[in-house]
Order: sequence, then structure tokens, then C-alpha cells
Amino acid sequence: MERLYQKMARAPVVGLALVLSVVAFVAFAYFDQARPPGTPGVVALQLAFSTDTFHHIIALWGAAGVQAYQVSTLYVDSWFPISYALLFASLIAVLTHKPGKAVSKSHLAFFVVPFVAMLLDWIENALHLVLLRDPSHLSPSLVLIASVAAAVKWGIIAFSILVVLYFFAQRIRARLVRRGT
Repeated sequence: MERLYQKMARAPVVGLALVLSVVAFVAFAYFDQARPPGTPGVVALQLAFSTDTFHHIIALWGAAGVQAYQVSTLYVDSWFPISYALLFASLIAVLTHKPGKAVSKSHLAFFVVPFVAMLLDWIENALHLVLLRDPSHLSPSLVLIASVAAAVKWGIIAFSILVVLYFFAQRIRARLVRRGT
């Protein structure tokens, strides 16, 4: 994992991951147009937690909305978790990397966290695709597991953002101290 950290502690990796993440957001916005206006969004489906809520949301979306969600899950949300995990992990690596020094265990732990969100996102996506194969027979267990995976994923993403902001603030503070202000 240390070698991956060292390879990702570079601005071009951050730039590539940022571009891929922006492309994914644009693609999601495109597919989201198939969802009827005023209906719950994708995050509401991710955090449904019950078959009744899950079924209610997809009923509001209609066949076109559900199909657009399935297509976006297959063709965009299959690689989007990679791009945001790379973005957060590379930002953490860039902000904490000290040339010539071994990476600390805590920095390495923070670096790994976005990849956990990526795995949870894939679990959630796979379960949603399974559930949407036959929405008339939704499994309460699968809906719950998908929602728990999504909730933890969103928590990890929020945590990763806070970690990046913390290390960014530390970097700015260190520069100010070096300048003597």
C-alpha cells in the first residue's frame, strides 16, 4: 500500500481523478433527466432502507427513470467509485507526502479509507441491479444491506472530505509559519 501511496502522491493523479469525477457528474446529470421532475433522487433510493420506500421511489420514477438509473449504474457508477477514491486518496497522499520519509501509519490509514467507500459503492450498485431485475419481489434484506452500504459510503466520503480539508489547512498553516507570519 505504501508504494501505491507514493505513486499517487502526485498532482497529475489528482488532476486525472478530478477530470474523471467531473465527467461522471456530467453523465449522472444527463441520465437523471429521465427521472420525472420532483421525484426523489438517486440518494433517496440509495438510503431507502425498506422495500416500501424503495418500491415507492422506483414507481415514481417510472420505467424510463428506472432504466436510466440502471444504465447509469452499469456504465458510469461502475467506474465513478474508482475516480472519487483516487481523487480523495491522491489528495491525501499529496497533502501528507514528505519526500525521503516513510509514510506514517495514520496517513496511510487515511489514504486507504476512500477505497473502502469505493468497495461499499460497488456492493450497493450490485445489490440495486439485482433488486431492479424483479422489483415486484424486493428482498427486504438486500434493500437493507444496500442502504447500509450506501449510508456508510456517504459517511466515509464526508469523512474523506474533512480529512482532505484538515491536511490542506495544515499545509497552509505550515507555509505561514515558514514565512514567519
